[in-house]
Amino acid sequence: MEVIPVAHREPPLRNSWGAHSELAARTIVRLVTEDGTVGVGETYGDDQVIDGLERAKEMVVGMNPYERRPLAFRLQDNMVYGAIETALLDIVGKATGQPVHSLLGGKVRDEVEFSAYLFYKYADSDPETAAIAPQEVLSPEALVEEAREFVDRHGFEVLKLKGGVLEPDRELRTLKLLSDEFGRETPLRIDPNGAWSVETSIEIARRLREMEATVQFLEDPVPSMNAHARLKRQVDYPVATNMFVTEFDEIAPAVDTDAVDVILSDHHYWGGLTGNLRLDHVARTFDLGVGMHSNSHLGVSMAAMAQSAAAMPTVRYACDTHYPWMADDVIQDAPIEFEDGAIEVSDEPGLGVDLDMDSVDRLHERYSESETLGYSTVDSMAAEYADGMADVGRSDWLPNKPRW
Repeated sequence: MEVIPVAHREPPLRNSWGAHSELAARTIVRLVTEDGTVGVGETYGDDQVIDGLERAKEMVVGMNPYERRPLAFRLQDNMVYGAIETALLDIVGKATGQPVHSLLGGKVRDEVEFSAYLFYKYADSDPETAAIAPQEVLSPEALVEEAREFVDRHGFEVLKLKGGVLEPDRELRTLKLLSDEFGRETPLRIDPNGAWSVETSIEIARRLREMEATVQFLEDPVPSMNAHARLKRQVDYPVATNMFVTEFDEIAPAVDTDAVDVILSDHHYWGGLTGNLRLDHVARTFDLGVGMHSNSHLGVSMAAMAQSAAAMPTVRYACDTHYPWMADDVIQDAPIEFEDGAIEVSDEPGLGVDLDMDSVDRLHERYSESETLGYSTVDSMAAEYADGMADVGRSDWLPNKPRW
């Protein structure tokens, strides 16, 4: 078992906590069986996750890759387990000649739709190597230009705006301009990451109704589960979360208080690909919708997300992905391509991707020589993004919520 931290380029994207730095950390897990079969996984890149993976080695080496449940109980760490399980399923798929979605029960769709994940952002320091939209985007008009690049290049049909950055009136204007540019029927979402008060969110929802835009849901507009429950009693838009329902113990109170309508899955911290499938089943039981959360990720996670979503019947919404923003990758034949905003689900054995070890080695060397943004929790994310703001001259940045 190899645990390989890597550092990849990403743009200085903004959110309510601050800004991404231009180097982000991910961790690649590489498992090799006695007969040389290789399985791969990918996860977050902070020290806590890396240390957990290193400690897990003695439990993983020598285990039967089919017998994964005892490992989950021994680890008691969904994020560490998720990375290892992905690599184990990749091994089993390659050994049996089956794609991972077959190991999860079979695909219910041949392609997985993704949303265009749109960000306000600072200008890239090296625009020549940017994957897309290197320019500064800090106005509604500039955001529409960014969206046009995403739609023209990748064919996305659902647009998600990362909010909580500009004043709510300007973000509302951004949604109006997106609706005007791409058509009133184009599905829109906004995710302020808890930056709005309940009162502000109610007012924004009212004005969105007057705009007659097609808004699929409001994602984490307010800063607590209780605030979500209060909000839902006042608005008729669905409310989604990936901040306040991130583990199974949080589903019951969310259902009891009627706090959310949509849970965003994420195999990195819901206990792997099988954890995503369990979430799908539980959500269906309570008539909740399911989407898929994203953070800055590379091709191994992209392949795993597609395999997982293909086997999840309750995924009713286009999944999120940062992948179009990424200028680096660790897989052969990168990047995985979008067509009409969707990825065709691979039927190749395992995840359907293989590591490009030259790229892995290069990005690992960069990790060893650089300071990178790495986190796996909301608290560590807030600290890292505040550091990112210092890089652009905002050392006094304080992400206190709700901000508006």
